[in-house]
Amino acid sequence: MEQNETPDKRSELALVLASGTSVTDAAQQLQISRSTIYRELDRPEFRQQVANYRARICTVALGRMTGSLARAADTLVGLLEDEQPHIRLKAARALLTLNPRIEEAVSTTERVRELEQFFNQSQA
Repeated sequence: MEQNETPDKRSELALVLASGTSVTDAAQQLQISRSTIYRELDRPEFRQQVANYRARICTVALGRMTGSLARAADTLVGLLEDEQPHIRLKAARALLTLNPRIEEAVSTTERVRELEQFFNQSQA
């Protein structure tokens, strides 16, 4: 950024971009030029900062979603008892589609964790 810009301004820009704001909107919001933003994006350290913020945002969002999975599953199971057949059918399809995906994700996570442990032990 320009010499009169502070590291706080860089961090603010990185966070704004990480949250999905376009370069044009970020420039307007932060009252800086688009060319300044593009210069920052040319710097590997800045791109890494944006990536780090984006990862944190995704981690928080995933945590929120994970906390609601049980309630969502209860809702789907409850819909299996709905009076309307098309609602019961949609709920059944959703459960039949989602269950294998969730099982695969859990299995993959466990396998990756085991491989990481094996790798870390072999490095020690």
